[in-house]
Amino acid sequence: MIHEDAAKLFKKIPMEQIVLGIGDVAKATGVSQSQIRYWERKGYIESQVVEDGKNRKFSYKTLLKVQQIKMYMDDGYTLVAAVKQAKQRGTFLDGLRSFFEERFVHIELVDDDIQINLGVFDPEPTKDLVAERIAGKWHFKLIAHEK
Repeated sequence: MIHEDAAKLFKKIPMEQIVLGIGDVAKATGVSQSQIRYWERKGYIESQVVEDGKNRKFSYKTLLKVQQIKMYMDDGYTLVAAVKQAKQRGTFLDGLRSFFEERFVHIELVDDDIQINLGVFDPEPTKDLVAERIAGKWHFKLIAHEK
């Protein structure tokens, strides 16, 4: 089983606190700095204000959005359509992250299979819902609630 402190790290990875310069975002995504500046001016992405007021800093979440926009544009979407699709995907990912942060209790490796405890199963508060990957396929089961 993963140590409790490590499990807490899974729950609260501070993505908003990870900041990158425009050059780092450009290098990581393959989008030019001028294109990133243009997207920022159009309001498609946002940078963070830094103390010196000169350099642009972008959150890791923004880096992911830049990558998504580029991916959609590479697939033939217009910039406006790519931004719309990236926003929708970002909403889905935020939902998954929120679900994981709220429901994740712990993860365990049992005989090379992974078990993820998702906490109390609402209809049966004395039981926890566990997702279990066996031979590459996910299954769910209820177990006695862990205290």
